[in-house]
Amino acid sequence: MTTGQWWIVALSEQLAPGKTLAAVCDGRQLALFRNSEGEAFALEDRCPHRRVPLSPGLVKPGGLQCPYHGWTFDGVSGKCTDIPNLRREEKIPPAVAQAYPVAELNGFVHVLLGDAARSGESDAELPAAAYRAGGREYSGTAVAGIAFEEYLDVMLDGPECLLDFPGVAITDFFLGDPRRDGRHLVLDRGAVWKGKGIGPAFVRDHPLLVRTRVPLAGGDLMVELLDAGERALVTVLVAASANRRGTTSLAWRGFAHAHAGDAPLGWRLRRLAGSAPFAVKSMIDGRAVAALEVAPSRDRRPVASSAQERSFA
Repeated sequence: MTTGQWWIVALSEQLAPGKTLAAVCDGRQLALFRNSEGEAFALEDRCPHRRVPLSPGLVKPGGLQCPYHGWTFDGVSGKCTDIPNLRREEKIPPAVAQAYPVAELNGFVHVLLGDAARSGESDAELPAAAYRAGGREYSGTAVAGIAFEEYLDVMLDGPECLLDFPGVAITDFFLGDPRRDGRHLVLDRGAVWKGKGIGPAFVRDHPLLVRTRVPLAGGDLMVELLDAGERALVTVLVAASANRRGTTSLAWRGFAHAHAGDAPLGWRLRRLAGSAPFAVKSMIDGRAVAALEVAPSRDRRPVASSAQERSFA
């Protein structure tokens, strides 16, 4: 198989039939669209004719029509399929927009980027394949004012800066060292129900834990709130990728599981009221991020760290 990486670029419900969606993923500007049959496609958001964005165009039976001169491009191959006012005997010029393979799973739109994008083949797993679904669902999107690689590192060093579980305090107590699980780095840290303290009783009992799964390559992060028996209370999949000007695109989908453990009454009442059991932060506190110690994230990029050490030697 050729190399390539599947990235989550949007929630499926963001892309309605007959509509387009502009997205930036791994620094690439994409024009997503869905035809009347419900199939999703992705093209580079640039017309090969006059280099204008394709995303404001119209979805046509033959593909996506450029809003400038009306050239239409097939979503699978990227080839031009129609030019307005072209005489019947005239041939369509060999204009091709870069097309990217698309797949949908668990309510996410995935796009294959890298060398495999041209062949449409990759042995990489879809990021949403291992997602633990079930229970009441919550989703959202945002653009966060933090660089992509920093976002991944902060999820290991201080996840409380990036997301919140109402009624829960995430502590700085690590339950073991970071461990590799395939292409992810997994770390468990302690958490407590707010109002119950984080003193010696917590260190002994650690009634809750927050498990973060941060990719070594790609942008699929999974965060779980678990009880002491490691039964899931909340599962969140956050899809992150590099946007423009040092920002990060975010799309997430999470679930509150039926199991409530020894959750206090306030937590249970919020669940009954339908309140989201988590919040992914788009407004990030720069002071809190700057105050974090660089600790578990050192294990996420060992090659980069070694190169950096040599450069200062």
